[in-house]
Amino acid sequence: MQLTAGFAPDRQALVGGPLRGWQHHAHEDALARLGPAHAAELPNGLEVLVTTVGLEATRSLLGDERLSKDAAGLVGAMQQQLAAKGRPTDLSRIIGPSMLNTDPPHHRKLRALVSQAFTPRRIELLRPAVEKTANDLVAALPRDADLVEALAFPLPLAVICDLLGVPEEDRAQLNRWTAAMMTERPELVVPASDAMFGYLAGLIEYKRDQPDDALLSALTQARVDGEGLSPEELLTTAILLVVAGHETTGALIGNTVAALLALPGAWQALTPDTVAAVVEEAARWDPPTRVTPHYRVTADVEVPGGVLPEGALVMINLGTAGRDPLTHGPTATRFDPTRVPVTGNAALGHASFGHGIHYCLGHHLARIEVRAALTALRARHPDLSLAADAAELVRDDKVVPNTFASIPVRLEP
Repeated sequence: MQLTAGFAPDRQALVGGPLRGWQHHAHEDALARLGPAHAAELPNGLEVLVTTVGLEATRSLLGDERLSKDAAGLVGAMQQQLAAKGRPTDLSRIIGPSMLNTDPPHHRKLRALVSQAFTPRRIELLRPAVEKTANDLVAALPRDADLVEALAFPLPLAVICDLLGVPEEDRAQLNRWTAAMMTERPELVVPASDAMFGYLAGLIEYKRDQPDDALLSALTQARVDGEGLSPEELLTTAILLVVAGHETTGALIGNTVAALLALPGAWQALTPDTVAAVVEEAARWDPPTRVTPHYRVTADVEVPGGVLPEGALVMINLGTAGRDPLTHGPTATRFDPTRVPVTGNAALGHASFGHGIHYCLGHHLARIEVRAALTALRARHPDLSLAADAAELVRDDKVVPNTFASIPVRLEP
């Protein structure tokens, strides 16, 4: 999208809202030209700074120990700010002591316990099942389909629930709870996260009594240096795996398909040989995570053109990192499925799966899922087309994930 005369960037566009098409790209990129960080208010009233810096600076921030993810510190800072504004102080249960919200050295233990199930070898063993699920979902698509509802989210939800050992009849409810939690609207977030917390607590207890080969059972027994997960760590880890295991992957499937269908000839040009590079280009250009979850600044941090002050709550925008002209040149703001990466490795041209110790543990699985969805869809429906104006596709009302509310398509001309 080109900026028009008199365009004024909207800071609130950095933290979600029902924008259309790729409007938020223009807002993010315009704000990046104005400065490195911008104040925004989340729907729950929490005030945060959102960074809009390039790829190198974003990676530096993601690896900076002065940006703390410690759950107790985050919860305390959030509740203090909300209480001072007279707002409800109840927070999502996902802001608990999982590996996402833990600093070193304890972070190493939590990640080591979970990573045992996410080694490249183990994930590769899942590929046939992922590809079968993708093919089954594509085969069941109606002629006029919503790809978000029928493919983008059901595929990763089925995969992560199979991996965890969640009964099939409970999965749709987990998806609804997750969607509510991502809005940052307390009237939706708190009851949804409490309900998911209660459900998973019951499922974990069942797995203790009736163990199986799935991940939840393994986590109840896993040990690192003789220590296992505490009950709270186990529950917040389970919530994290459910939410992160399908929300962002579903977003990337939808974003990639929408980008291809909006560019004349791009869907027809997609092949099994190019699908991996196309997924990386989509992740760079329209990342599945708009901003990272919260960090707390424990000491002043210099960024190009400014300072993140001690005590601030910060969310790092990932779109400006991927569309950094210093990395990708004058065409950085364009989606180009034939792009030859400047770095020589397309995966190094963005930070859409994070960086540093919190780099997405499930990135390999996510890539397998997105490639499987695109490959199955392209093979069965080479004439797929959007059933709506691409610029009018509405984004979901979520803060962290960058998702379309729906992507209506026609399977045949």
